[in-house]
Amino acid sequence: MTTTVLSDTAAIVRDENHFNWGAVFAGAAVAIATAFFLTILGAGFGLTLMPRGGSTTFLTLGAIWVLAAQAFGFAAGGHVTGRLIGQAVETKKEEEIRAGAHGLVVWAVTVAGSLALLAIVAAGGGARLHGDGPRNESSISAYWADILLHPMGPHDTARGEDLAQDKLEAGRVLAADLHPGNSAHSYNSDDLIRLTMKDAGGSYAQAESRVAYVIGEMRRELDMARKAAGFAALWTAFALLFGAALAVAAAISARWEDDKIGFSMKRRY
Repeated sequence: MTTTVLSDTAAIVRDENHFNWGAVFAGAAVAIATAFFLTILGAGFGLTLMPRGGSTTFLTLGAIWVLAAQAFGFAAGGHVTGRLIGQAVETKKEEEIRAGAHGLVVWAVTVAGSLALLAIVAAGGGARLHGDGPRNESSISAYWADILLHPMGPHDTARGEDLAQDKLEAGRVLAADLHPGNSAHSYNSDDLIRLTMKDAGGSYAQAESRVAYVIGEMRRELDMARKAAGFAALWTAFALLFGAALAVAAAISARWEDDKIGFSMKRRY
């Protein structure tokens, strides 16, 4: 009579610790795909990081959605990695440190991969997923140069190539006038008044009033653009910091879950 001994051990452990890059890249791929999908889904419903339509409120439902999408992606990636790295001959503390290190590297690889994808999309002229975003100084000055030289009423001044050149000049003057440390404000204003009288018509007082209005509105828009850019940078940094903590915690909790399954399941024959 032959006696067969069956082992109840469900998990196979390794004799030495090592870093599992395959699990890291798998988790990073899951994190990027999850965050990208949720961000795209939110953008379809108008939930974007930057406010639309000139809104002055930055902490919107869209910003919260983007944070949640990034957080869920990092958590999913950390969990997948924690389950894939497997068991090893180590103490509980060593296992948690190993899992946490894998989770942190998943976060780093995910951030690097996301930046690479964004660079590719930007180079290809792809649509932005974080909203309209603030306009830069050149686009702001070009827009207000058009407003500045718009005709005040019927007037016979030739508006051909000279107008196009004058708009370019007005845009450069406006950009220079709003640049920090500018010391030629009076000269710039006189130049803008001259261009306004030439291309838009009206009296000196009307041109002076329009120049003052345009400069004031342009300063307000530029200030809003700078505030929006600052908010986006701080919010993104907070999302990344929160994501790092989640990736580490998810990897460690995945190891706990794997240990429970490994020591509770019995091998089936």
